[in-house]
Amino acid sequence: MRGFIRRAAVTAIGSLALVACSFSAGSSTDAVGTKELEKQVDDALTKQVGQSPQSVDCPQELKAEKGAHTRCTLTADDGTRFGLTVTTKRVNSDNKVDFDIKVDDKPM
Repeated sequence: MRGFIRRAAVTAIGSLALVACSFSAGSSTDAVGTKELEKQVDDALTKQVGQSPQSVDCPQELKAEKGAHTRCTLTADDGTRFGLTVTTKRVNSDNKVDFDIKVDDKPM
């Protein structure tokens, strides 16, 4: 039964590739730092799937300029890894960065 739940979670995480998720993060500089970005991506995916991934790793910050993007890696509970792209949609006047998350269609 536990294996089924893991496969369902991986399937659900993979299906996020078909849906653009939009979220905001605060930024007092010209970028969202890696730790804040990882937290925001984890929170967003948890909200969408109903289960937190094992980990999210974003080695580079996300620039606070429209169209900027960075790549991250999501690891599901069963160890399956997916790449994902985080793209800045806009920067609001209060220095919040609105961004989209797109999970790759296939695991790494």
